[in-house]
Amino acid sequence: MTRRMSTDRRVEDAELPVEATSDTADFRAAELPACIPFDKVMNNIKQNLCLKTSEHARNMWFKDFKSTPSKNVMSDFFWFCICWYFKAGKHLDVEKRLFDRISANFVFLFEAVAPARKDFFFRCFADATAQAVLYALYFAYPTSRVKIFSEKFRRDLVIRMSYWSTGICPEFVDTSHWKLNIGGGGDVLKAARSPAWQRGSAEGATSAGQGGNSTPPRPSTSATVGATSASGNANSQPILSQLNADPVAGRRASLAHRAPRPLQKLRYSPLVAHFLKSRRFSSVNLVRPTRMGITVAEERSNLMDVKHAMLVERATQARENCDRMNAEYNELCAEVRRQEHQRQVQAQTAKKRLEIRRKEVLRSDSHEYANYLVSLHMLQQGLGQNA
Repeated sequence: MTRRMSTDRRVEDAELPVEATSDTADFRAAELPACIPFDKVMNNIKQNLCLKTSEHARNMWFKDFKSTPSKNVMSDFFWFCICWYFKAGKHLDVEKRLFDRISANFVFLFEAVAPARKDFFFRCFADATAQAVLYALYFAYPTSRVKIFSEKFRRDLVIRMSYWSTGICPEFVDTSHWKLNIGGGGDVLKAARSPAWQRGSAEGATSAGQGGNSTPPRPSTSATVGATSASGNANSQPILSQLNADPVAGRRASLAHRAPRPLQKLRYSPLVAHFLKSRRFSSVNLVRPTRMGITVAEERSNLMDVKHAMLVERATQARENCDRMNAEYNELCAEVRRQEHQRQVQAQTAKKRLEIRRKEVLRSDSHEYANYLVSLHMLQQGLGQNA
């Protein structure tokens, strides 16, 4: 896979290569910009592999990933993403042509991988291909890094390639293991994170090979993207469009009911189905579709997260209310103790005064004090009788 020189700085101004714009009969991939350090991109992908295996197994996986059909898929997927995400509606014929080549090279790659390693290889193929496209965009168009390379954009790349290669949109897509180390600066993707990707998901509901349009379904990256899984059939519609059309099936916003399990027909992946349809093989219909009900787990999990967030909020409010009432109780206790101390001080003061008065009277004349008490007693009796 050769690369061409590019002076573009903004991804919106990218110039498509001749292989993408011309209608050629071969399956040669379009050239990548020459400013992309492809070896560095591949090394980063190898370091980010989520494979808990031996080093030999990782090397075997990476050997298949660096094969010519795999590089052709990455290259054409790179230009397809530019046409679809950043030049929307301007190069529909180019998108169709690129998808034709991606489907053919994917089939060639599937045939090239040994049968014993197919499950092992394609387990991480979509994730690695999405990483390759993102890193290539990062190096080719530096002025667009902060603007568009967000977490949601990464998820969309993984979901798209996963759907193309398997026929099912994955749920719980995690790209936290993506790290682009260009030497000395650590992970440069941390500085390139931006607000979520704002591309509408209502466009392009057609599936691969339907109505003469070979472009694949374009899954959404919203919370309902987990329901966008489609069957491998070439004329199948995404499950999300079916749920939107059926008001009964679309009522799944409550946790009181069981998680929805839309029935899917798994046959061929969109890439394989498109390749077989374009070649018009006579034995295509010999493979019977497999019916399977797949639970929409990610949307259910999002609803549970909302419920748990409400419980956390209630717990926080209860804790705050308890703290407030405890503070009020402590203030009341402090006020009572203050008043009690004040009364004790007053009682001690009065007692001291009486003691001083008693000592003064005893020092003067006890008969005078006795007369004073008798007079006081008689005065009190007289006031009582008058009353």
